Amino acid sequence: MRGENIQYKSYVPIILFVLLVVLSFFILKPLLLAIFVGALLAYAFYPLYTFTLKKTGKPTISSFLVCFLVLLIVIIPAGLLIKLLIQESYLIYVLVKQKLAVGLFSNCTTELCLAISDFGQSEWFSSQLKEITRATTNAVIGKGSAFLLNLPRLAVNLFVVFFTLFYFLKDGESLLKRLHNYLQLQQKNYALIQERVKENVHAIVYGFLLIAMIQGIFGALGFFLFGIPSPLFWGVIMAFFALIPAIGTGVIWVPASLILILDGVFQDSTSLILKGVGLLVYSFIFVGSVDNLLRPKIIGDKAKVHVAIIMLGIFGGILLIGPLGVIIGPLVLSLTTEIMKVYLAGRKSG
Repeated sequence: MRGENIQYKSYVPIILFVLLVVLSFFILKPLLLAIFVGALLAYAFYPLYTFTLKKTGKPTISSFLVCFLVLLIVIIPAGLLIKLLIQESYLIYVLVKQKLAVGLFSNCTTELCLAISDFGQSEWFSSQLKEITRATTNAVIGKGSAFLLNLPRLAVNLFVVFFTLFYFLKDGESLLKRLHNYLQLQQKNYALIQERVKENVHAIVYGFLLIAMIQGIFGALGFFLFGIPSPLFWGVIMAFFALIPAIGTGVIWVPASLILILDGVFQDSTSLILKGVGLLVYSFIFVGSVDNLLRPKIIGDKAKVHVAIIMLGIFGGILLIGPLGVIIGPLVLSLTTEIMKVYLAGRKSG
């Protein structure tokens, strides 16, 4: 009886530990995304932290300065961008309604132009286009309204992001050393995992996200220069499509260029035709080709993330956690793949 009692008591700490871990998970669950974003920002701005640390010699001050800089160059512009996107999405909805009311192309005289205008004004096409535009606009406005209504919750998450960012910058190296000790991995495997994690994070954060942002900026600038309405909105859409290898930015700038050219042909306007051709050439050089020019320089040859992982990560991440899933989804999948490779290789060698 005493032996059974002792054996029973030995399970109590394990059960208590499991319960505490589960309870801790549910407590932290609403903040996990904010913690992850803080860690991601810490990685992205760690080179700046090390530079600042060399100048100041004080980790706390250096970490605080980097956090303040991130607030200025990331958070504040993001808030302004959301506001502008809501405004531009509404303008697009109004513009589409006006185009449908007066016809897709102005001053139609040719048979082809009249045929296209008749098709554009057909009941089926008009209803479908209005429905798509209305759904898109409502989604953007709904997200913007939800953003404003959830400001208290967003404020808490923002505080957690910067709290995490501060301590990951300040104590990141010691945390990695402790993680190595807790996992009790062989030094060779731990170093390999750490190196592959670094390469994959670098590839996704800098290689895919940064290049997509550059393509979006160049795309928005091109639309602004050639007179396309709501250039900021379309720039953001191009940046999103730039993340998806099978689609790319051409799905936006090619139709926009063709519409300008056709509008010029139907109106017998040389300036519109030249604008359309100019947008097509500009977008091909500065938006479509920037990916092939910058990616090898930014990522390098070592960090190779499979296209399937990127695509599945993007779509799965968006469905699970929303817009931030564009970054987090591919990152989690690629890291999981690398850890599994190291584990399986270790088992084979063992």
